[in-house]
Amino acid sequence: MQTTTISFPKNLAQEVERQIKERNFASRSEFIRAAVKTYIALQKGELSWEILAAPFRIYAKRSGLKEDDLLEAVREERRAKTSKGGK
Repeated sequence: MQTTTISFPKNLAQEVERQIKERNFASRSEFIRAAVKTYIALQKGELSWEILAAPFRIYAKRSGLKEDDLLEAVREERRAKTSKGGK
């Protein structure tokens, strides 16, 4: 294992700490490793829909939304675009 030291602006460091607590990461290192792995997978085009959908699932859970609520919101947006002549 190789150790790397990094510095963050104060606001970013605070956000990292908040994410660590909210997502139950064991340490800053675990969080940073996960973030770097996700970034690399994104750059290589290897991200799955499951990974991309995770933030939306978290939002829905916190907001008390069910899958049907989300699907209906998508349908409504599509209907609105269609009625406006969009795709």
